Amino acid sequence: MEPYTVDNAHRDRDTEVQRLAAQARLSWKKEARTLSLFGLRDGMSVLELGSGPGFITEMLLKMLPHSTITCVEIDSSLIQDAKRYLPEEDRVHFVEASVTETGLPDNSFDFAYARLLYQHLSDPIKASREIWRILKPGGKLVIYDIDDEIFGIIDPPVPEWSIVVEKMGKIQEARGGNRRIGRLLWRILKEAGFQNLDLEMIATHTDDLGIEAFLPQLDPDRLVPLIQAGMISKEEIDRIRNSRRKFLNSPSPYILTLSMMVCGEKQLGGK
Repeated sequence: MEPYTVDNAHRDRDTEVQRLAAQARLSWKKEARTLSLFGLRDGMSVLELGSGPGFITEMLLKMLPHSTITCVEIDSSLIQDAKRYLPEEDRVHFVEASVTETGLPDNSFDFAYARLLYQHLSDPIKASREIWRILKPGGKLVIYDIDDEIFGIIDPPVPEWSIVVEKMGKIQEARGGNRRIGRLLWRILKEAGFQNLDLEMIATHTDDLGIEAFLPQLDPDRLVPLIQAGMISKEEIDRIRNSRRKFLNSPSPYILTLSMMVCGEKQLGGK
């Protein structure tokens, strides 16, 4: 099965880009707070890995008004999206490359951020070693990602969604990724040579953000391309759609999602 692309992850490309925009906004307040906790400061040279259509880039630029952001993205169409989205921004540099082989020089960046990238990587240790190489001594890598085992809470329960999450995990695995990457991130960074590791959990929920903020992530149309792949049937999607409707019509629908942020440092005199 082909790897994730913005074209194969939804009923159409524009809807997937809109979902990515909503996803970027969902937890950014807490992400930014945790990035600061891990040492991100204005004026640093920042590397954004798997930068996509530029939504997180925009937020990093606002957070860091005196920093330059280098965006590494393998999908040329997403780079073009980002250039259109940030047309006047001269503090952003785009590199079309794989995160496992960036072509960037050694010891170049103060801080690297990989957001929802590692779940898609077939060789996350190789990617981490490449990032270690291009970070300056004392530089840090922060990874934000998920683990489906601790997806969160949906109340009242939607049993069909658990089936969806399980199938999405199998699809990710067939593409060379891992939707349970969260539990491995600490070990991956350690094996790649990072030290002074730290881990924080990021919780987002509807009592804080409202139900509307979460709806793009629970859109059954995200599953439509999987019908052609033979991974799910139209009848299953119809059942999911009905269950979603019942959930939203319940008296007090509640969603809480959990993600991980793991930080590692390239120490002076390291390997």
